[in-house]
Amino acid sequence: MSRRPPLPELDFVVRRRAPGWLGWLVLALGVAAGLWVFETHQVLTGEVEALRLDNRRAARAAEQARVLARREQEDPALRARFEVARKLSQQMARDWQPLFAALEARAGEHAQVALLSVEPDATRGQLRVTGEAKDLDALFAYAESFGAAGVLAAPRIEVFEFKQREGVQVVAFSLRLNWRRA
Repeated sequence: MSRRPPLPELDFVVRRRAPGWLGWLVLALGVAAGLWVFETHQVLTGEVEALRLDNRRAARAAEQARVLARREQEDPALRARFEVARKLSQQMARDWQPLFAALEARAGEHAQVALLSVEPDATRGQLRVTGEAKDLDALFAYAESFGAAGVLAAPRIEVFEFKQREGVQVVAFSLRLNWRRA
């Protein structure tokens, strides 16, 4: 009887050891770096899109300006309308801060006068102020306070009327002033 020799057990696959702490650390660092790169990519993509949009808007505005300039040169009627619009724009571009400062200063000096509305007309350089005063003397003192040279001058009382407010007689008025550039 022939006896066969036992077959050798050959295992060509090496058993793996469980990963150690160093492997887990490298994995965590790799995941963190990947997340950081992804987040940076998202932010930069958003910025690039915003810049592209701004660039498109600027290109459109420049193209519109070129077209308008070309039309303005070709069409004398359009050129005249643009000139009128430019003059009106320059008239409207007044410095509003001195106007409000002058009104505020007068309000502190004349506590017996209450302003209800202020209607500026920048093209004509006039200001219409409506309000109420305790009596005529307070109204006249308020109007005369604009007589000194300043941003607001040449006061003119257009209308005044005696009214009853909560049992007290007041003077409702409308005052027109010339508004000078500061």
